[in-house]
Amino acid sequence: MAEEKTGSFLANFLTNFLSSGRTRSTDENLRYNILNIAILAGGLFLVIFGTSVTLEGNISRGVSDYAMAALCFIIIFLLRTKLPLQIPGGIVVGAFGIMCTLFVSTGELRGFASLWIFTFPLLAIFVLGMTIGLIFSVLLLCAVVTFTIIPGLAGISYNTDSATRLIGVYFLVTFLTVIYEQSRLIKDSRVSRLNHELRVERDVITAMKDNLPIGMFLMNREYVIQGAYSKPLENILGTDKIEGEKITDFLTASLKAKERDIFIDYLKMVLERQFDASMLEDINPIKEFTYTNNYNNKTKIIRTVFSTVDQGLNDFYVLGTMEDISATRELERKLAEEATKRDEEMKDLFQVIQVDPAVFGDFIEDTEYEFDHINEILKNKSLSAKDAMVNIYQSVHAIKSNALILGLDNFSNKLHNLEDVIRQYRDGDDITFDNVLHVTIELEKIMKEKDKFRTIIDKIESFRATTGGRNRQDQYVLVETLFKACENAARTEDKEVGFFVDQLDETILEHGPRRVIKEVLTQLVRNSVAHGIETPSERKESGKESQGRISLSIVREDNQIHLKLSDDGKGINLNKIREKALELKLLSKEDADDKKNLLQVIFSPGFSTADATNLNAGRGIGLNLVRERLKELHGSIKISSEPGKGTCFDLFIPSETISESKDS
Repeated sequence: MAEEKTGSFLANFLTNFLSSGRTRSTDENLRYNILNIAILAGGLFLVIFGTSVTLEGNISRGVSDYAMAALCFIIIFLLRTKLPLQIPGGIVVGAFGIMCTLFVSTGELRGFASLWIFTFPLLAIFVLGMTIGLIFSVLLLCAVVTFTIIPGLAGISYNTDSATRLIGVYFLVTFLTVIYEQSRLIKDSRVSRLNHELRVERDVITAMKDNLPIGMFLMNREYVIQGAYSKPLENILGTDKIEGEKITDFLTASLKAKERDIFIDYLKMVLERQFDASMLEDINPIKEFTYTNNYNNKTKIIRTVFSTVDQGLNDFYVLGTMEDISATRELERKLAEEATKRDEEMKDLFQVIQVDPAVFGDFIEDTEYEFDHINEILKNKSLSAKDAMVNIYQSVHAIKSNALILGLDNFSNKLHNLEDVIRQYRDGDDITFDNVLHVTIELEKIMKEKDKFRTIIDKIESFRATTGGRNRQDQYVLVETLFKACENAARTEDKEVGFFVDQLDETILEHGPRRVIKEVLTQLVRNSVAHGIETPSERKESGKESQGRISLSIVREDNQIHLKLSDDGKGINLNKIREKALELKLLSKEDADDKKNLLQVIFSPGFSTADATNLNAGRGIGLNLVRERLKELHGSIKISSEPGKGTCFDLFIPSETISESKDS
């Protein structure tokens, strides 16, 4: 232990002595170290030389050597003051130059004297720098040339060969020293410039690392995060306890165990550099994922990138970056919603302006009637939740049917989706308050859509009123509505169908239950197209015209309103109805053999023989709606059908309804 302390003391003393007890740049420390060594060595040698010449009897020379030695020790002291290096260094170099001049002038170049002259340029340029050191070196060169070339000036006579060698060697040493020093200065300048650039780049990288909203970090082969990570990583991960933790520890709430294993396998591929950078980026399993904070369960959408960094000697690390893009994705979602909303509004406007205002106005009135009816259903406490759902389902289906007629695709699709929801609740075991609330909220959204239509049609009506529009005609509205219903359904079913009106009593529409008449006839027209009329190829095989025919008559007979709608299609398939009724357990096997029972079962809610559900058929609500609307008016319905020839629906409404308002 004592030896270690002694060694440490000596090392500290030597370091402190050579550096003059001050901390400087590396270059300055080197100059001070060499100067201290040179002066100390020179001082000791001068003491030895002075003693030697004094013993030989040359007292004056001994005094001179002792004086120079004393000057060296004084310079060592001055190097430990705050004086700049050039002052004590200049004194040393100047004194050394005078001594070398004396050596030349007296001719005492034996021993180390000539070697000292040759070391002068090295010491002068190294200690004082290129410019001042070179001036001192040139001055000594001039002195050497003067005393060796001009006869009589020196204490001895130099021959030409000796003078030439002395001058030549001195010049060569000076020249090489200048070359070396210049090279060193150029190198130091380049190193300084590179260091400056590196510092600037380091500062820029540090600023970017800490100020850009991107978390950067390094992981070793055990996927442990190192200490040199950027500050934004703490905000992204929601904690400042990051260093020394495995990356997977932060993902326990975000990824399942199997997903974390896949991520670890991916990091192995990154470390082993099995693929190029672009492919590794493409197969990143968490390139963009929902991050869940382990501590507060808050979520963010994070984008990640991983690459390999070589720390030297094949010591590879994984460089990872994380960026919180939640705000970006939320903005994109809102922009997409706005774009979709604008597209829908433009499409709605385009669809509305193609519909006759009278027909569209009729649609708005009927839609508002159905919404009023739905409100009454929701307020009716005597109805069970299931019955309320059935009635709401009928009204929504009626609105959808009317929207389809006018070609309002967006509106129809929203109603179609709402039908799916209501049917799911209706067919469930129990209807909860939340179910009713959900349906109510969706209905409110659709009502707002309807209000937009009202605004559009009011603007169109206002424009046409100023340009001399025409009066509304109930007959025209009804026929146009049914014609469009037939046309749209035929297009959807890929069939050819013509709609024809044989008879129409205008007074019935003017004073009778116009809304109910239009609603039930619309359902029957769509039903005939979907279930009755065959495809063109099927009709040709049966020897019929490729275009099917639907005929309508509305007349008064025996104090009744008689609505007759017939088609020349394939007729009602009783066998298919029987199979479906037995499947749904709507009829027993005995009752299913009765044709009358089979014709009645098609009016049951949810009953349909369609193989697939679309906007026109498959819900099992159309004919059920017809029966319920007729019940409200105490009406009745009769069906007659003949296979291969067609089906006829005869609807009868009591004549007293003729005196009711047409908007009833």
